[in-house]
This record gives sequence, structure tokens and C-alpha cells, in this order.
Amino acid sequence: MSHHPITIKEVARDANVSIATVSRVLNNHDSVTSETRNNVLRVMKQLGYNRNEVARSLKMRCTNTIGIVAPKLSNVYFMEIVEVMDQLLTPLGYTMIISCSNDSVTEEQKRIQVLLDRNVDALVVIPSSLQGHHLTTKTVSRVPMVMVDRYIEGVNADAVLVDNRYGVKEMMRALHKEGFTRIGYIGGDNDILTANERYAGYLQSMHELNLPIEKDFIYLKGTMSIKDGRDAMGQFLSQKDIPKAYLIANDLLHLGVTSHLIEHVPLKERNAFVVASFDYLSYSPLLAFCHYAMRQPQEIIGSEVVRLLLKRLNEDVKTPSEKIVITPELKVIVKSVLT
Repeated sequence: MSHHPITIKEVARDANVSIATVSRVLNNHDSVTSETRNNVLRVMKQLGYNRNEVARSLKMRCTNTIGIVAPKLSNVYFMEIVEVMDQLLTPLGYTMIISCSNDSVTEEQKRIQVLLDRNVDALVVIPSSLQGHHLTTKTVSRVPMVMVDRYIEGVNADAVLVDNRYGVKEMMRALHKEGFTRIGYIGGDNDILTANERYAGYLQSMHELNLPIEKDFIYLKGTMSIKDGRDAMGQFLSQKDIPKAYLIANDLLHLGVTSHLIEHVPLKERNAFVVASFDYLSYSPLLAFCHYAMRQPQEIIGSEVVRLLLKRLNEDVKTPSEKIVITPELKVIVKSVLT
């Protein structure tokens, strides 16, 4: 059994009107009477007619779609930003197409090209690394682009970022005030901007607090995934006299660290471990070892991304690109500690 899309010609035939009349109904033209309009709409429904938006977009040179590329769809932080964007863009008639680069520059380049082939009106990219050669091509430059969470020098695009160093310093001060003088660090590959900045904030804080930097308890591998968190804590637990406090660079690492500690540390010894983590999400207070978390305000980040998108889509393409840096907020999970 073959299926083919219903055409305007078939609608016109069954409604006993011209193709031009069907076109005028589709475009809400005032010259069509209510009786004719209702007749055409009734036939469209009976036949199952769907407007060919691809063909229409080629004619109009506008698709009302925003292409989004994220490193991981499993990262709740990224998806909560996307949800804010969706809530703001949908009432304005925009649709989002979401794609995943799987932390690969090669995949990122492929996914962006697929979105451009679909004639998206703009791009929102959370870069997978500090490499940005594929974001400076003429093909990519023809549409507005906003980078989120991570910024790449030399790419002509707006950006919405978070003050990573400030966030780390606040959490480090909190851990130190609680009495910890040995603080390990779990992050990711420094080719990721957020990993780079948060590690730099950790090192600076350790120097400012006059604390010893123990290289055996610093983990800088991978893409900051749950597995990386498990691997980091497994590596640390295999050593003797390990620190009991850790600064963790994101929520996925945090989940991995928590899971490994619960699975491999005896119940009576667990209370000695304390973590401070970047990202305060809905489940953060439920994570057993978390005393502090740095909240990145997704509602502000998402609304700023939308503001910049609409600014560019409304023909403001000549003004210099904007870099918005948002200050995160320290959340104290164990309130008795600092009070």
C-alpha cells in the first residue's frame, strides 16, 4: 500500500474550486468568502492535507525553527535551559530542533550542517570543545548563532556564560570555613571551557587559602560524565589517607562520585565525605554528600539566549556580538554548617 502526500490540486478538485482559491485559504486572504473557506478547510480535513512547510520555507526564506546542538542530551542542566527557551519561543511561533554532538567536534560539525540543510533561522550551540574552526565558515556565518555555557575566541557569535571562577571560589571558601584544609578536585578535559575555568578557579582558591595542592587527588580526564565521576572516586579510594572534601565540576560528575561512594564506602565511614558541586538541580539536595552547590540560573540563561536570538532575527545583525556573563548563586544544602 503506497502513501503520498495530499496536494493542493487534489483539495481544489474535491472542493470544486481553483488551486488559486485553495492557496488564498492557506494564506488567510481576505478575498475568500466564509462559505468557500469553510468548504476548503472541510475538504482538507477529510483528505488529511498537511501543508508542505519545507516548500513554503524555501519560498518565504524563513522556517521559524531554531537549531540547537548540545554535547549531551543526558545533561539535565542543558535540557532545563532548552525548556526555558521552548516556553519563550513557542508562543512566538518558533519550533526548536535539538541535536547532540556527543562531546565530539566532528559530530558537532555534522549536526550543525544537518540543521543548516534544514534551513533553520538561527543556531544555539553549546560547544563540545575550544575548537571553533567549523563555526567560522561562511555557511555557518549566514545565520545568527548564540553560544551557551562555553565561549570560543574568534567566533563571531553572541554568548551567554556563567562566571565559573566566582562560583568555584565561593564553594571553596565554604568548604574551608567548614574546616577542610585538604580539598581534592574532580573535573574534566581542559579542552572544555567550563572545565578549564573551574579548574583555574580551584587552583587560585587553593593558593589564596594557602592550602596544599595534592596532585594525586586531582582528576582532569574525560568529558565530565557520570562514568568519569565514578572513575575519579575509584582512583582516589585506591590510595591511602585521602582528602574527605572535594570540589566537583558538574552535576554528572557529582552523580558518579555519589554513586561510587555509596557503593564502595562502608555506611559508618560515609559521613566523613563532603562535596561541593557546580550545578544546583532539582535532585541536588538528595545527593548524600553534597553540602554546597552552585546554582546556575537556567531561567535567566534561557531568557538571555532568546533575547539575543530575537534581536538578531529582527534584522539587528550589524551590532557587535554580545557576551553575557551571569553570576551563579551558592546554595547551602547542610544549613547548620555555615550558620
